[in-house]
Amino acid sequence: MKYLALVCLLLLTLLTKAQEVEHDLIFDAPRFEQANELRSFPPRFTNRGNGSLTLPFFDDFSTFSQPTDDPEIPVDMQRWSDLGAYINCTYAIDPPTIGTVTLDGLNLNGYPYNFTPDAYGPADTLTSLPIDLSGFSPEDQVYLTFFYQGGGYGNSPDPQDSLVVEFYAPIGGEDPWFHAWSIPGEETDGFQQVFIPVDDNLFLDDGFRFRFRNYATLSGNLDHWNIDYVFLNDNIDPENFDFFEVAFVNCPNTLLQDYTAMPWTHFQTNPPQFMRQNISTLQRNLSNTQADNVTSGFKVAYEDQVDDFQNDFSIVVVQPDETFTTDYAINSAPNDFVFDASVSDTTATFEVSFYEDKIGILFEEKIGVPNNDSLVFHQVFQNYYAYDDGSAERGYSLNVPGGRVAMQYSIAGPDTIYGIFVHFTPIQSDNSLENFILRLYGNNGGQPGDELIENFQFKSPVYFTDTRNTFAYYEFDDPVEVDGTIYIGFVQDSETELNIGLDKNTNANPSRLYYQLGLGTQWQQSAIQGSLMLRPVFKAGMTNLWNGIDEEMPLTFTLYPNPASTFVDVQSEALVTEPLIIALRDLSGREVIQKSFSGRNARMDVRNLPAGMYLFEARSLTGELRFRDKLIKR
Repeated sequence: MKYLALVCLLLLTLLTKAQEVEHDLIFDAPRFEQANELRSFPPRFTNRGNGSLTLPFFDDFSTFSQPTDDPEIPVDMQRWSDLGAYINCTYAIDPPTIGTVTLDGLNLNGYPYNFTPDAYGPADTLTSLPIDLSGFSPEDQVYLTFFYQGGGYGNSPDPQDSLVVEFYAPIGGEDPWFHAWSIPGEETDGFQQVFIPVDDNLFLDDGFRFRFRNYATLSGNLDHWNIDYVFLNDNIDPENFDFFEVAFVNCPNTLLQDYTAMPWTHFQTNPPQFMRQNISTLQRNLSNTQADNVTSGFKVAYEDQVDDFQNDFSIVVVQPDETFTTDYAINSAPNDFVFDASVSDTTATFEVSFYEDKIGILFEEKIGVPNNDSLVFHQVFQNYYAYDDGSAERGYSLNVPGGRVAMQYSIAGPDTIYGIFVHFTPIQSDNSLENFILRLYGNNGGQPGDELIENFQFKSPVYFTDTRNTFAYYEFDDPVEVDGTIYIGFVQDSETELNIGLDKNTNANPSRLYYQLGLGTQWQQSAIQGSLMLRPVFKAGMTNLWNGIDEEMPLTFTLYPNPASTFVDVQSEALVTEPLIIALRDLSGREVIQKSFSGRNARMDVRNLPAGMYLFEARSLTGELRFRDKLIKR
């Protein structure tokens, strides 16, 4: 009885510790263009020539203003000389205006500066281009002002972290950078405004620069600082300073009712059914004294066709220092808009923009640019469904062997599912050698039901180091015809937290994400806010999928007998000259037998294994999969 009680206590402890986990990110990585990406446009700043910038200096990060080799983006739009910081519209919570720049522990490619847990030091740097301050004196009240937020949807900086502003003296000697301002790490509820005087003759010269730096954990996407509305000018009185600005705050990402993206052929089955009836945007008047009338609307463009819907009922008087929402009729009167289902056979991409009157600081200098009084995103219709907006602010994981996740999707009509897109984000450790098996379930009264297909091929997380928020594609063992409500996901090999990207700007999890904490446990509905970055991929009328089936592996093995009860003889059809590792795994992914293999023959003892289905694998010493097959133990 004591032994039984001890076992029960141990099981209870394990179940108590097993859970779904929401993590701050250590790295994030993207490939496909997403609905809410902050797009780059070719603006022209009248004060930008081949020499230094002149006052006023302004950047609200509503457009891309860092260096780029893109020939369609002229040099006149640049305001910064480096790329380490990340311009986006997803990490900040209610910024002053749409678009912020985020400093964290990732380099310009979204990979950790130093991928070891305890690495710490200066991380991102955002450095202005040279600015001509010659002719100004300390009495001219030259100030740098900006807004900052610690954390946002990301990870809040710790007390030992800091955000720093430094000034560059054009004739500054051996070390021309001087400390101007800093603040220790903290989580801020909103954005805080800072005023820093530039009143030393050391800086009042042609070639002045300033830069933001963060001291942070260097091992990933941690210790976030969001910065917005950077303004440098003369005649600024911090006690009586006022912005003349009415601007959008957040990014909408879809005109669809449930999805940010869906297969075009699925949308064509009943276009009005998938459209939103209405949508709202959040806007802000930054002025403390100025009230304005604001008129707004939205446009949808496909190639040369543009539909414009002005909001007749959105002419409102915006009071000083007010945050307000504007409503737009989408698929409802008077607009009754639906994406034109006749424009293409298999894929389509529409440009959607929301606009308001041009009311704001220096807007006349950003000619032709949809800046903070315009919002632009792409509505993408290809061959996959998506709830998320393509940005991973955090990570989601399970911490138990055999843990399962399953995301619900309602399919518009019969189609062949080929696989899933997953965005994995490493947190402190590289999990690319961990294993999981894809799963596809039917519907059982609103939760995952029976498996619709047997999948036995082990997969591993794939990470990308050349850009942000990339999705890896994983194919099912065989394509399968599906219809109605399905659930896509996987079962993991071990307790290692695989960390799927978690989008915090959308929220599909509470109604559609389910998980199991190990074999034999019940499905539970997720309590974590956000949208897990799992997307089903369909044929969707395409003849050439980018996610084609891999070629057959060159080595072939025979397992005999199969089914087996005592021993299994493993025979290679070709002479194996390089050492291999052969192994058996149970269906939870756990490795139960492993041994080396070379030559043509080997024997595996399976007498102590429970009856059931197992997977036989042959891998190189570096982990490359060379062969896989099923084995039944009697």
